[in-house]
Amino acid sequence: MTNIFINKQQEPTDEMLSSTLGETKELLVAIFRFIETEFGDFHPEWKYYGPKLGWSLKLFCKKRNVVFVGPENGYFRLAFAIGEKAYNKIIQSNLPDLIKKELTSSKIYVEGRPLRFEVRKKEDLEPIFEIIRIKLTT
Repeated sequence: MTNIFINKQQEPTDEMLSSTLGETKELLVAIFRFIETEFGDFHPEWKYYGPKLGWSLKLFCKKRNVVFVGPENGYFRLAFAIGEKAYNKIIQSNLPDLIKKELTSSKIYVEGRPLRFEVRKKEDLEPIFEIIRIKLTT
């Protein structure tokens, strides 16, 4: 995941995030609201991952990592780590076959299988909400 916020000395501000994401900031806020409304105890936290990866916004629910957000110019990327139980539920779900294929073919890490999305429009949110539901109820 590339990132435009690479200056270690400057943790991104909400103004910087809004300026970078433009209209897609509303989509990120919709994800925030979804997690908070459905599961409560939501909090975002900026984390610096070094000069190549820079800053990522890590979303937590309670103390659980939900997803990493990588801001880009005019859109953002999401990166999930899907554990084995959530993987099995996703494979059995009605989510698009493309998502299932990506998960099935991805390398398995200690944290789980990576699943990445680009978020550019409102229609991108529904499968993301379902993945968050599965991840946080498994």
